Amino acid sequence: PDGAYYVLADISRLGMTDVAFTERLIREVGVAVVPGSSFYAGGGGQHLVRFAFPKKQETLQRAREKLQVLARW
Repeated sequence: PDGAYYVLADISRLGMTDVAFTERLIREVGVAVVPGSSFYAGGGGQHLVRFAFPKKQETLQRAREKLQVLARW
């Protein structure tokens, strides 16, 4: 992303909440994201997750490889 080290991704097409997606991603893939709802006071953001990129290049490459599984979800 330009000017930031994170991106909010819309997961609504997957048919699960941000918390459910986060838990599944950690459990099944081994990559952590932050539920979007944690950034909204009073509700909202359940269709978003935040990926953060302040990591070493090698860590980001491993995460990229692991995230290929999302194409099958």
